[in-house]
Amino acid sequence: MKKSLIVLFLILFSFQCQNYSKIIPITQTRLLMDTFVQIVVYDQDKSKHEINRIIGLAFDRIQQIDNITNSYNDSSLISFVNQNGASYQIQMDSVLYHVVKESQRISTLSKGNFDITTGAVKDLWDFNNDNPFVPDSTVIRKTLKLVDYKLLSIDSDYLGFKTSGMKIDLGAIAKGFAIDEAVRILSVHGIHDAMVNAGGDLKTICTNLTAGKRKVWINHPRNTGEMFGFFRMDSGSVATSGDYERFFIKDSIRYHHILDPKTGYPAGKCISVTIIAKNALTADALATAVFVMGPEQGMIFVENQAFIECIILYKKDGKLIWTASTGIKDKFYLAN
Repeated sequence: MKKSLIVLFLILFSFQCQNYSKIIPITQTRLLMDTFVQIVVYDQDKSKHEINRIIGLAFDRIQQIDNITNSYNDSSLISFVNQNGASYQIQMDSVLYHVVKESQRISTLSKGNFDITTGAVKDLWDFNNDNPFVPDSTVIRKTLKLVDYKLLSIDSDYLGFKTSGMKIDLGAIAKGFAIDEAVRILSVHGIHDAMVNAGGDLKTICTNLTAGKRKVWINHPRNTGEMFGFFRMDSGSVATSGDYERFFIKDSIRYHHILDPKTGYPAGKCISVTIIAKNALTADALATAVFVMGPEQGMIFVENQAFIECIILYKKDGKLIWTASTGIKDKFYLAN
């Protein structure tokens, strides 16, 4: 059983260059947003002190977003919304406004397969408990009445709930937004070649210094410590959702934290979904949405979206199968 809130890196980032000894990246890692966040800067035209200062500013922005969007933090704005949103509408700051509006957009786009109002159902499962258990089916069905992104009341920058008992969980989108913002801070301060990796969700920006030399590796979902495959990426964003992040096994059944908003139970058709997109917020949210859809419908969905690619791992007849969208299929290489 895995129960820790700290999600280990799902995608490993490697930098390969014949002249690696001449390129000394500056790296900092901190524990934020319930995971390890790593910022790596490859720029060579600034002092180490200046680069570390800029990295610190990027981390400050991530911390600020975490303070607003983390529902595990009782003093966060999202916790305040969860406690009071059914009584009156609450004014959102710019961070929460952007994340909620983007959540609604992606919920509409994915026909409800991504939904931030799953908070009340997620509380039933409590994957962080030392002794997790499968909730009573009757309780799940009752709580599902509180899960529907259309029940959010949004009036300008004010947010509320149309039904008492609703809860918002931003765990599948806020991290992506924080990554985007960290990269923006780096760019604004003159950093042009860097990576921000938050528990496997990552974004990279590139110059000629590193172009063509980066590999993004996807973990094997069943063999701990092994890689499944990789693709190259200069600039872009990647996010993975997998059934091996937080889970428990009961009566030989794996119950994981990626819930289907329509059933209240863990989505069972995929093992791992990796999304490649321009921004990390979109990749983060769509990795969850496609995981819920399953390999067939998920692939149809991705192929109909511009500038998005995906790699899906699932089981068929007891065997681990992978499939990839048109734009990445010929660029994805299995390990070994």
